[in-house]
Amino acid sequence: MIDLEQLGAVPDTTAGSDRLRLGILLPAITPDKGYRLFADLIHQADQFDPGIPAIAVELLHAGGEYDRWAFDGHLSALPGGTGHFGQPGRYLYRYRLEQAGHTLVPFFADPFARLSGTGTMSAFELPAAPPMAWTDAGFRVPALDELICYELMVDDFARDFDGVRERLTYLKSLGVNCIELMPVTNVPEPYRWGYMPMSYFAIEERYGGVAGLTALVDACHAEGIAVIHDAVYAHMHEEFAYRKVYDLTGEPNPMIGPFAGDLFGIGTDFYKPFTHDYFSAVNRYFIETLHFDGFRYDYVPGFYDGATGSGYARLVFEAYQASKAIGRFQQPEGHSGILQVAEYLDRPKAVLRETYTTASKRWWPMDKAMAMIRGPHGPVPEGLIHDLLLIDLGEPWPEHYENPELGDSFPVAPLQFIESHDKSRLMYLLSGEHNPYQGGFDLFGRDYQAWYRLQPLAIALMTAVGIPLLWQGQEFGETYGQHDDGGSRVLAARPLHWNFFYEPGGRALTNLYRRLGQLRHELQALRSRNAWYHQDRSDPAHGLIVYQRCPDHGAEPTVMVLLNFSGIDSVIRVPFPRPGEWTDRLGGTATDAALVLDLPAGETDVEVDVPSNYGRVLVSGSG
Repeated sequence: MIDLEQLGAVPDTTAGSDRLRLGILLPAITPDKGYRLFADLIHQADQFDPGIPAIAVELLHAGGEYDRWAFDGHLSALPGGTGHFGQPGRYLYRYRLEQAGHTLVPFFADPFARLSGTGTMSAFELPAAPPMAWTDAGFRVPALDELICYELMVDDFARDFDGVRERLTYLKSLGVNCIELMPVTNVPEPYRWGYMPMSYFAIEERYGGVAGLTALVDACHAEGIAVIHDAVYAHMHEEFAYRKVYDLTGEPNPMIGPFAGDLFGIGTDFYKPFTHDYFSAVNRYFIETLHFDGFRYDYVPGFYDGATGSGYARLVFEAYQASKAIGRFQQPEGHSGILQVAEYLDRPKAVLRETYTTASKRWWPMDKAMAMIRGPHGPVPEGLIHDLLLIDLGEPWPEHYENPELGDSFPVAPLQFIESHDKSRLMYLLSGEHNPYQGGFDLFGRDYQAWYRLQPLAIALMTAVGIPLLWQGQEFGETYGQHDDGGSRVLAARPLHWNFFYEPGGRALTNLYRRLGQLRHELQALRSRNAWYHQDRSDPAHGLIVYQRCPDHGAEPTVMVLLNFSGIDSVIRVPFPRPGEWTDRLGGTATDAALVLDLPAGETDVEVDVPSNYGRVLVSGSG
């Protein structure tokens, strides 16, 4: 196990002290091979002053399993300090590796740094910032079936962590109680998705750094909202220390090498002990120090080597075991509620059965929704309804993970989503043809008038079996397209068009998602695993669908969901399971008042009008 207390930059917390400890692990980089390691330090206020040089401090080899190098000294004792050196504030540093008097690696960032600076720089504060004063001792992670998740890219959604915090009221109005943050660790480019990390412990400063992040997490917990991080453990940026140092020295790499999938090139090799120990330490840091509630693991095929393997399976197992001792994960049934989501698109069921995975992602509903939007107005692929209701008699979806040997058991479910950061928006596909030369930014002159076609998809998603996941802005009809080329996807900002939130279509969609979020939290039937697709009463070729959502306990209301994907008002004959009052809880539309049915005994098979491009959520009352 890696001891983080000995690694990174650790300033003394004693008032007035300028003592600094540095520590880094560089396996196989040892003095007997002629290596010397230096840290070049400069006060941030002097970073761009050509007359003020950085101060070099030499680290000494402290040994140990992974060859730790360390420095422990006072800044005031270092010779040559000019400018602001020695004064309080933020300091920047990076490492430099020499061998036999020759510089082999002119600079690389600290892979254990908690702070970062402009450029390939690590950072520390002097004096050290006081520990976070957490106020979330009473928070408990919501139960899996209670979740409504929302994925967001911090700067595209709200500029920085403070901006996200200001919009928690908005997210709560949608029923959201779990936020999935796209990667927030440091990247060297001024704008980039975080899927090629340079640092795994340093939080991106343009978002507000670790102070802004912990304030956001604490505020989320105060509102009953869990927070998970998009963890990228299969690949990293070329400037990452354990790529750069070993590429330039030729020493055997302790982390990088062929392992599992290699879609993004050769990445992490979890057969190497250091790889596992490093990412296990990252997981512990996020759940113990930053108070995250779990992870969405990116590109699991890149580090999956089987149900009992050295990669993904071992990592999620150990994270689950560590979470058992943390109060916010304790569930009434006795299991840990840590949220561990696998992006294993090819084997979403298997990863739930085989590993300590809570939820899995797959693209099937989204792909069918995109195909439907591209096609003629009306017909709906019946497979979309099968996917959303988890109908698969050949290979049923698992509902629990069991490890009898350890006595571990917890619920599992797929994430359900119809939009993703990897694909074009449904509203984009509705509003015109895609010009591949524009990379998805051909937004001028597009027709946004067909927003209403997204309404039945929203109803289907929010009444589905499993965990609904919204991609930021889909609730008001965000319009960006997406090019298939990776560069244009990850190196371009797509700030949300918040003006859509105030326009008629955006307001209507947002209000629909709000009502659906409220209903999902209110009605246990919509959170259950019980669904019945009335295939004999549905007419997918004409866009008409009916299904039933049943509660786990008979005393709770039953829900009948009616969907009309077509452009004309239609009628569906509905086999209500019992007589009595049934109320359409969507509240109707501007031209269609909320429907209330009072069915006498023996007359429960009736025709119901369903508005075009809309639906009904009919809820039973006392019968």
